[in-house]
Amino acid sequence: MLGLGHGFVVLEVDMKYAVAAAAVLLAACQPQGEQQQAQAAPPGPAAGTPEWKIANAMSAAPEAVGKDATLMEWGATPEAQPTQLRAGTNGWTCFADNAGTPGNDPMCVDQRFIAWATAWMSHSKPDIKGVGFAYMLQGGSDASNTDPFKMQPDAGQPWVDTGPHIMMAVPNVAALGDLPTDHTSGQPYVMWQGTPYAHVMMPVK
Repeated sequence: MLGLGHGFVVLEVDMKYAVAAAAVLLAACQPQGEQQQAQAAPPGPAAGTPEWKIANAMSAAPEAVGKDATLMEWGATPEAQPTQLRAGTNGWTCFADNAGTPGNDPMCVDQRFIAWATAWMSHSKPDIKGVGFAYMLQGGSDASNTDPFKMQPDAGQPWVDTGPHIMMAVPNVAALGDLPTDHTSGQPYVMWQGTPYAHVMMPVK
């Protein structure tokens, strides 16, 4: 899946739905191509070891976020519960690379972003009480910049390459109405504009 206060605590979120939401989000944000996969793989411990998974999960966000975050690895199947690699203290949760996707796509999320992603997964209107953030500093791609529920691009169409980025979800999506939607500009833009799931994408490279 996917802190800030207002009574939210990561472990208080129904983990079944939070994990499923983050898994769907990752499936919609899959990195592409061997070059992306090669440059995203962090150096250090051998791939697949607990030490590698910890380093990989932390690589999704700046050190200041990752060093005290709760670290998780995905279950063997989409329905399986994740396994905690390390307890955290700062309200953030970082997931190691999802082996079910073709690229390296760790993600760090705060508590509000988990609530946002859970609503998106269930096709319900998000009801967050403040701004939520998520980091994907290893990059990703999306099937569509306009359709929040498209999981694959149309035939012959490329994936939307988002690159390393930060995501920001807000309580009032109408406030994003006059922001640009051009995902090729290299500047902040709104993904899924005009829907309840509009959120700001902020490229960092």
